[in-house]
Amino acid sequence: MNKIILTTTMFFLFSFTAFNAAAQEKYTLKNRYPEGTYEIKTETDMDMKIKTGEQIIPNRQVQTQYQEIVAGPIEPDGSQRVDTEIKRIALKQIINGREITFDSADEKSKNSPLKLLGFMVGLKVTTTFDQNGKIIKTEGLEEFWEKHAQTFPKQVSDMLKKQFSDKALTKTFDILRETMPQQPVAVGEQWKSEGVSEIPLIGKVKTTQTNTLKEIQSVDGKELAVIVSQSRIKSDSPQETDMAAAKMTLKSTDIDSENNIQMEIKTGLVVSNITQIKMNVEIEVTVNNQTIQQNLTGEGKTTMTITRMENIEK
Repeated sequence: MNKIILTTTMFFLFSFTAFNAAAQEKYTLKNRYPEGTYEIKTETDMDMKIKTGEQIIPNRQVQTQYQEIVAGPIEPDGSQRVDTEIKRIALKQIINGREITFDSADEKSKNSPLKLLGFMVGLKVTTTFDQNGKIIKTEGLEEFWEKHAQTFPKQVSDMLKKQFSDKALTKTFDILRETMPQQPVAVGEQWKSEGVSEIPLIGKVKTTQTNTLKEIQSVDGKELAVIVSQSRIKSDSPQETDMAAAKMTLKSTDIDSENNIQMEIKTGLVVSNITQIKMNVEIEVTVNNQTIQQNLTGEGKTTMTITRMENIEK
């Protein structure tokens, strides 16, 4: 009997020790692109309401964007250059029950009221990462705006060049890296970050994030880290934007989101990111010396997937 009790006790002790060791395993998570060519597909479905005085205008936007990424080799100093090009944009907008569509790959869309979006197709941006996955340089935007200088009135063109410059986008693109932990983490462990960033058209915002390594999944022989990131972007500093005949002032911005990220542990490639978004924006629009107060609220979902080109069926 004593031997049975001793054996049972040792079995449970061994099982507990093994379980505890597994639970405490730490993972190093850094967002990187293994050398190769990829397709990014981003689908966004947003339900919004624009309130002007007592009038409420429902607005739903469904957008799909395809991008191609060509990731270069990791250099001896650990840096890497990655080219990203917008290949196609498809959009459906429903305002007060009226549906408008646009697809840059469809010749029939050339007369769509949304056809101006087509100019974004062909935009190619090169980003340079350092050895820690931080974006240290963005190139291509300023050249792109020069190419399309005649697409918009000069005032609008100058605004776009300023808001979406190479320098401005370098800071904006680096948000994903801030989601990654600075140290190895175990399943269930949390890490937080906060800071002040500048987002085009929104201006300076305070960002706070609470991130959790939720679980480790095994998919097609690869270990995937599942990271849940809850974040808030908030700004109470007015941001003025001159848009030819109108001036728009963003009075306040409040955006809450939850990201569910799947990332290959070995390579650092984020293969999917599902984002739930809630937003509340206060806007002041001035046209012909008349000021209109607007409130924009909305919620929706964005799904982003990355696929290696050799895995895409022709």
